[in-house]
Amino acid sequence: MSGELGQFLIATGAGIFFLLGVLHLRITVADLKEPKKFAPANKALLPQLMETRIAMRKDVKNFWLSYLGFHFSHSVGVMFYALTVAYCGLVRPDILSDVMVRVVIVGFGASYVLMSRAFWFIIPLAGSAIGVTLIAVGMATLY
Repeated sequence: MSGELGQFLIATGAGIFFLLGVLHLRITVADLKEPKKFAPANKALLPQLMETRIAMRKDVKNFWLSYLGFHFSHSVGVMFYALTVAYCGLVRPDILSDVMVRVVIVGFGASYVLMSRAFWFIIPLAGSAIGVTLIAVGMATLY
């Protein structure tokens, strides 16, 4: 019974991260078509972001597309993390018997909590805190 509960908690925590990644991706795709959510609050800045590039490379299209590219890669990274954790918890829970794997999984999830606190807002903070807590408790229940 405790194994099933642990797997359920891990899958639920991973599901929260996956949902956050999907929502982030959805907003990013929408902003590619019509900038709203990730656009600057000062609307006068958006044309400037579209007309300039980052200083690192001359072959970058523009700052706005670079910025959206970061959001796309962030979304995919969060979803990949979630799918990997769910796979370990549901399909291959034996992998979680390795303490280093558990430390990396929880540490990675906790890094989203810290980044949310430092750079983002309440929804990713609450979601990642709940998600990583469920994952950690689920793994503790398994081993």
